[in-house]
Amino acid sequence: MNPKDPQIKYNWRYFYENYSFYITGRMDGLLREGNKLIIEEIKSTKVDLSNMKIDTRPEHLMQAKMYAYMYLMKHDLRSINVRLTYIYVDDYKTKSFNKRYNKSQLEKFFKETIIEYTKWLEIYNKHQDEKRISIEGLNFPFDEYREGQYKFMGAIYQTLINSDVLYSIAPTGIGKTVASLYSALKTIKDEKEKIFYLTAKNAGKKIVVDTVNLLKEKGLVCKTTVINSKESMCFMDTVDCDPDICPYAKGFFDRLRPAINDIFVHDDVFDMKLIKDYGTYHNICPHEFSLAISNYSDIIICDYNYAFDPRTHLIRYFEEEYYTPKLLVDEAHNLVDRSRSMYSAVLNKKTLLALKKATIKVKPSVRTSVNNLIKYIDLFVEENEVIKSKFYYQDTLDYDLVNLVERIINTVDRILAENKKFSTRKAVLDCYFELRQFVKISDYYDKDFKYIVEVVDEDISISLNCLDASKHLLEIIERRVSGIVFFSATLQPVDYYVKLITTGIGKSIKIESPFKKSNLGLFIDDSTSTRYRDRERSIDNIIDSIYAIAETKIGNYIVFFPSYKYMNNVLEEFNDEDYDVLIQKPGMSFHKRSKMLEDFSSVGDKSKIAFFVLGGSFAEGIDYIGDMLSGVLIVGVAMPQFNQYNELLRSHFDEHFEDGFSYAYTYPGMNKVVQAVGRVIRTKNDIGVAVLFDDRYSHRKYKELYPNQWDHYKKLSKNSFVQDALKAFWEKKNKE
Repeated sequence: MNPKDPQIKYNWRYFYENYSFYITGRMDGLLREGNKLIIEEIKSTKVDLSNMKIDTRPEHLMQAKMYAYMYLMKHDLRSINVRLTYIYVDDYKTKSFNKRYNKSQLEKFFKETIIEYTKWLEIYNKHQDEKRISIEGLNFPFDEYREGQYKFMGAIYQTLINSDVLYSIAPTGIGKTVASLYSALKTIKDEKEKIFYLTAKNAGKKIVVDTVNLLKEKGLVCKTTVINSKESMCFMDTVDCDPDICPYAKGFFDRLRPAINDIFVHDDVFDMKLIKDYGTYHNICPHEFSLAISNYSDIIICDYNYAFDPRTHLIRYFEEEYYTPKLLVDEAHNLVDRSRSMYSAVLNKKTLLALKKATIKVKPSVRTSVNNLIKYIDLFVEENEVIKSKFYYQDTLDYDLVNLVERIINTVDRILAENKKFSTRKAVLDCYFELRQFVKISDYYDKDFKYIVEVVDEDISISLNCLDASKHLLEIIERRVSGIVFFSATLQPVDYYVKLITTGIGKSIKIESPFKKSNLGLFIDDSTSTRYRDRERSIDNIIDSIYAIAETKIGNYIVFFPSYKYMNNVLEEFNDEDYDVLIQKPGMSFHKRSKMLEDFSSVGDKSKIAFFVLGGSFAEGIDYIGDMLSGVLIVGVAMPQFNQYNELLRSHFDEHFEDGFSYAYTYPGMNKVVQAVGRVIRTKNDIGVAVLFDDRYSHRKYKELYPNQWDHYKKLSKNSFVQDALKAFWEKKNKE
């Protein structure tokens, strides 16, 4: 029988207690083999078929048994056969499992399933009723709205109600987190609608959790899940989700239902620690557990990539059609670069050499396939003189190379399936993931990509570089999202972000800052050029300005540089004996960053100076409240480095927007500057200074990008002293 035949679509009405269950679905196969009638359920998988057993994914067999019971009852049969078939997606090979069930077995299974589901339904429906009532009666958690906050909330509400796209320039201090969550909650109509609060960095998640807890104190009833990376959640030393390797993955679905029931009944805000605690108690993978409990949550807090990255986005929300996501995107200015990286991938020759070494003693052998790819790369490099030029690019994807990579992946799949425990398994997995990501991204390759081959630290790097991911983001939004709000204090010029995030589609709103402009002493020192060719000559003036800032008023100060190299050049000549100095290092761990912020949180008897890099983890997303920060010095205009990749960006944007230099260099640079200055004033009581140090700050192009609240800036003439201007500012503030 044809699997698409309407006769194999079944509906079933079943009454139990106060519930009427309507069960519907379409069987994948209704087959006759001789006198045998078979109900077939077909599932695709990336798990090696040799590892698949009939109970590997019990929910798949249960689905098949449901179809079997409905068919059996409708046709009054005494027994029926069930076939569960798995198709391996890379080569379309299949593996099937066959079971025969009689009527009493299927009837028992069906009734037990309904009874168990009804118990859960009682709990879940009770929560939904309480949630709905609590949202209807929920008042804003503060007695008064901050300036601009009510306008911001109204725009969010209308956007989500109408499933629109909104860009909001919302400055620090208006209470964006509580305003956006409160407004979004007021748009929720049923349990299918979920609020996604997307953040760029882990630090932003805590603020959202704190806000949810605040709303809970005011009467909100809701369930909230915080989703973190698999690496940060994993209980094992090495992330390896093979059930034969990880005890928390083996039998996961057998233990999932009681774990969900437990956490759902006893808690409301499921953060990393809580999920790990329940994962330990129930002996299940905490990351997969967090994804499962998110199905029953009302608010989901996670990174951008869980919505937009094709390699990690949550299929259940952004491909399947049951749920209705409503998205709040915080610090949305980050999404331009982040989206490009989501749709880019790299393959390094050293990865292939590492894979070759790591698989030397395992079977099946992948060495021939790896050698073929290495030879192919070497020949390509030689023919295109990449060693000489260091950088080569073309518009078209090299499909022959992708095919060679796919052959390696197929063999490594078998290696991992047939060799569960060997000393180099982690090394093989690391290589395997890089190869798979490369192939995954190749599926999206089009005119907005460049195929780049370059020499990087004596290695050959092949990359698929996405120059503009906006159409991919928009496709997800239009297909699956019911309203999205992008907000940040630095979405200027807004057209730049609208074009590079949603292809120019979306409305915008601008909220003015509620803080007194005069609380920020903003000074433009255009006496010195910090361009690359002038940096050596600029060092003395920069150091003099640092001394001036630190000595005018004892406090905590940050000096932001465009690069580590520039910063280190200044540090070599800076005399730090009169100050406490903190220095950002490349690749600092979360623990070290936290320790540095802790050291920066108090004011001593001498000024504390932090040397940070613009655009880094200390330049945005962190609140330096009160005396924690008295001022910043911004060295340069944060211009992205001139290199061949950024020149490709400029050329691409010249072609599409006729302003390539601004799109590739000026706009992203000034965004970092505005973010850094924004660290100074975080509350209405904060007072501080900011000095912008570069001659370009007086150019019309840059002045046009100043936020409105910067219109009180003071330009320092070439003959004036920074210290005099700063002293006058602090004296005036002390009198006030």
